[in-house]
Amino acid sequence: MTDPTDDIIRLLRAGRTRQAVNLVDANGGPYFGFIHGYEALNALVAAASEEALYGHQTLLSCYCFALAKAGRARRANAILQDKRASFDSVFLRDLIELAVFIHTGEPVTEPQLTRWRQLEGLLPIDNPLQDGLYYNCMVIVLVRLNLLEQARSVALRAIESYRQAQNPSLEFYIHMHLAHASLVEGNLHRARREISMARTLVQEGEQAHATSAAFLEITANTIAWETGRYVPDLPRLLELRQELVSGDSWAEIFNELCRVGAFSLYFAHGLPAALDFLTDCQIDFNRRHGDFSEALDIIAAAVELLDGRTERAQRYAANPPKNQSLVGATGWIVLRGMIAKLSGEEIVPPTAPELGISPRFAVVNELVRASQAKEERDKARQRRHVQNALRFAVNDDLVGIFMEHREVVIGVCAQLASGKFARGHIQLGRMARRVHHLVRDSYSMPQPLSERGITAQQLRVLSALREGASNKQIARKLGLSEAAIKYHLGRLFDVFEVAKRGQLIEKIEKIMVT
Repeated sequence: MTDPTDDIIRLLRAGRTRQAVNLVDANGGPYFGFIHGYEALNALVAAASEEALYGHQTLLSCYCFALAKAGRARRANAILQDKRASFDSVFLRDLIELAVFIHTGEPVTEPQLTRWRQLEGLLPIDNPLQDGLYYNCMVIVLVRLNLLEQARSVALRAIESYRQAQNPSLEFYIHMHLAHASLVEGNLHRARREISMARTLVQEGEQAHATSAAFLEITANTIAWETGRYVPDLPRLLELRQELVSGDSWAEIFNELCRVGAFSLYFAHGLPAALDFLTDCQIDFNRRHGDFSEALDIIAAAVELLDGRTERAQRYAANPPKNQSLVGATGWIVLRGMIAKLSGEEIVPPTAPELGISPRFAVVNELVRASQAKEERDKARQRRHVQNALRFAVNDDLVGIFMEHREVVIGVCAQLASGKFARGHIQLGRMARRVHHLVRDSYSMPQPLSERGITAQQLRVLSALREGASNKQIARKLGLSEAAIKYHLGRLFDVFEVAKRGQLIEKIEKIMVT
């Protein structure tokens, strides 16, 4: 299909709106931008007068799609509610509403989901591109609700439709959604296959979109994090985030970038760097999606929990979001892991039981059991459950989870690094040693404390102390004896020249501020 964009723009500027609309209809109609690219779509919309946009269903559809893709989904939604906006086809209007919705951060309601499911029965015959767009939108909605197996089933229909429409650029997005679903489950082998397919489609597609490379890089960074490697430095994280804000994007890919970035920054540079990053992420999420991200706040709570600060995490544990789509798949995996860590209860997914046997949650549940054993001072059982977690994790090389649950691993990973339990399994032995080194080195020492010779163990004691924990509570949390806690506190009193716990906390706070 030749590119008619210049001819359409000339007709619109000349006031020959009917001829322009006829030409748009002959070249994709409402879906013009998905065939000829978003730049062409934006140029077409910019050339049309407001009267032309509101006076013709085709142009109004193009306008709404262009707004959604440019991060102005709220504006597109307002147009759909405008009395001047007239659609000859109720189906088309509902499909556009669905396409606009997935670019917002709003929760999915049961009536909405029911209505959007019913749209499938109204799909016109012989328009595979339209079919693909519908299934594409539903994949995002279902992933947002953590209905991952349903999402996969719908994704296959989207792929079939896009192939019939000969549009590899749009099929690319389906494989990105499938990769994300696999990452949620901790199935890295399947995620890598989907990314490989997505890369191939970018090379084939005539209309590869500007943010495709960013999506691939973010997903590759997620895999890097899951396998125990930190993501690029802060400047690159900011560049990727800005690409998502200014270009085509959706909430899940944005939250995934922020999750991986926040944890990486925490382990590399400490809590303030991670929280500053997440604060800016909230601002950009609001700019792009027009709302507050509950998922980002949950990630902040999880990062704080790693640092021994439990207040925000406890609030979520006491009152978790009732609508899962508020936090999406990314926020959900962080939330469930955080609540399990606090409560000691294994993860039982309420709406996605298939996740209960996925690699990620098998690992997390073993680490929760290890945490319970640690609370009960049963070192042998703690070690056994961490070993089981390693066995569940080794096939997919899931190392990042152990970093996120480092407080239960740190007490036994030195023994695991010897590799005796993994005798005869080279890959498992290597993984145990890698987990040991990463967890041991993950306690980022703030410079003011490092200059005073504070050890990693003393830092952990300080973190628990600042939460108001007693010696007994600190001992249980860290898997140490109360005598060891008294020893470390005595050393800290000497270093900071104080005599009481309150004085120590006050002095630490002053040092960290300055």
